[in-house]
Amino acid sequence: NANERAFIRSLGDRYPLGDAELRKWCWCFTMQHCSSPLSSGSRRFDLSSLAVWSVIYNNPGPAASNYNALKERVESARKVTQTLSIIEEHILPNGLTSRIVGGLGLPISNQKLQQQSAPFPKPSASQEEIFAWEYSYYSINSCISPEGISFDLQDFLEGTSSSCGRRGSRSSLSKLFNLASLPNNEGRKAADASELIDIAYRLTVATSYLLHVARSEGGTTGNAPNSEDWKSFVPSNDEVGIQSMVDSLLNTTKKHRESAGSFSYSSYQTPGQYTTNNSSSSNTINGNNTVYIEEFLEWAETTAPMMASPLSTFLHVLFNFFCQKNEGNTQRFPPGVTPLLMPTLSIDQTDKKPVSSGTESSPLSYFFTESKTSIDLFALASTSIALASGRFHRLFSSEADGLSCNRLMNGLIGYGGPTLIIIRSKEIKGKCGSGTFGAFTYSPWERESGEFYGNSDSFLFRLGPEPMGVYRPKGSGGDNESNFMFFNPEARSKGYDQLAWGIGFGGTAQEPRLYIDEILDGSTAKDKDLTFENGPLLSNKDESNSYCGFEVEAIEAFGVGSSQVIEDALNARDEHRKEAQKRIRNAMKGAKAAFLEDMQSGLVGAKVFKHRDEMRGRDGVCDMEEEG
Repeated sequence: NANERAFIRSLGDRYPLGDAELRKWCWCFTMQHCSSPLSSGSRRFDLSSLAVWSVIYNNPGPAASNYNALKERVESARKVTQTLSIIEEHILPNGLTSRIVGGLGLPISNQKLQQQSAPFPKPSASQEEIFAWEYSYYSINSCISPEGISFDLQDFLEGTSSSCGRRGSRSSLSKLFNLASLPNNEGRKAADASELIDIAYRLTVATSYLLHVARSEGGTTGNAPNSEDWKSFVPSNDEVGIQSMVDSLLNTTKKHRESAGSFSYSSYQTPGQYTTNNSSSSNTINGNNTVYIEEFLEWAETTAPMMASPLSTFLHVLFNFFCQKNEGNTQRFPPGVTPLLMPTLSIDQTDKKPVSSGTESSPLSYFFTESKTSIDLFALASTSIALASGRFHRLFSSEADGLSCNRLMNGLIGYGGPTLIIIRSKEIKGKCGSGTFGAFTYSPWERESGEFYGNSDSFLFRLGPEPMGVYRPKGSGGDNESNFMFFNPEARSKGYDQLAWGIGFGGTAQEPRLYIDEILDGSTAKDKDLTFENGPLLSNKDESNSYCGFEVEAIEAFGVGSSQVIEDALNARDEHRKEAQKRIRNAMKGAKAAFLEDMQSGLVGAKVFKHRDEMRGRDGVCDMEEEG
């Protein structure tokens, strides 16, 4: 009606939500004071009840006004309740959903809610009766008041806007930070770094499980989630992977405080051990992982920008994916919301469709053996939009294809999309430890060249066991400052160009910053160059150690991005290979045609026996013939 439309328009001027979203959340806020169709009595404010009302709402209207549609909503609501119960018990930390509810602006209370909602129509009700019931049931008139919008509703709409990612990345990062916040007597926002990273990781795993249930059961139809499915989504106990991200955050914290000049540091033993000049100061952080909000924001924006998305992605899937039909597994996220999803692994098999990690029991990757819960996969996904969702499609694996740089090159050349190369180095006693590092390139590996190409979306990275590092382009644009990617096989240069043979990133064509030698005998990983930010790639190595060589233990290459991006890139590689084969055939045809032409003209005989004439003496007698 006109009053509702005017009320929604007034809200639209204040909150970054669409009209349909605003109406839905106003209704859900109202229904939080009612018992849901899934309960026999009253309920409390909690995340489960809000998810139930979100599913029950499901865009009501004449097109959906029938008893079966209402029944489907109730069944979907029951399924989301069961799924969230499993997530709370097995995936998320204790009490986290209560903190999320607080961030949404709803009161965290054990107060029982006595108001009863209107009963659903009976199966015998006509479509007209159901529509009339819906018109009354889904009314938001109770939100409209001459005195204006209630403070409780304002808090809820603001909390929902921020928590669901509609106020921008900084607001989303602050909401995530608040979930791990600690009391601080100076009024500064502080959080435990380990808990902060763990919450983001577990929210991402929980989202994967939500998607698994919503999609495998068809969204609004199907049975309850399989009672055993959740076991493959139990978060990893890989403390090394989590600690690598924590140490990265704490290194940023250390630098931030040093630059501020307010802290002095004792000899740096482990990340997180700081002391102040005044031991009685309330700022003292002694042997723990405390970070402040401004330090976390700095780290996230430079190292892991997708850390803004775990909470908003989780909430959007929880509130929306169970009340929509499964439409080809498409990801339905509103404009401006960039999801962080645990990427799925896939690999081509001969004469078969790509095999996905969701359907293959054996690991598809040496590095990501637990693909649904891999912390390293989560860490990489947090670094870039291109890695934050979709697929990691394996193009090469030393485990399956052999430890061969030529085969790695063959998997990459012509591939028409973003790629990720990840390397595990061997420990070299007294020089460097075993570690994991690599490079991401957004530009395709379109050609062999003695020159660098690519763009500034590339970066180098290091994962555990050392502190995670992400080294992005410096961006100043001078000489040797745009040397992003390099692909120079020996067969192209034939050794005449004095350049490195293999694959390189940064540095120069003679000495790349990260260099994968064509025979894997002289690979190097340096700490600095003019293109990418400075920082170590190898493990257990400090600035006083100039050693930069490494031995490859394992190496893999992935095409990354959405399924459509990957399919288009694979098609481009197929076309590249067809063109290469065509050139070879044409060259062979050309050589064959020239040979036949020589045969027909009598030149072949002259050419074949020319050496005999050259060996004859002046008298025309061949010494070889006389000796024979």
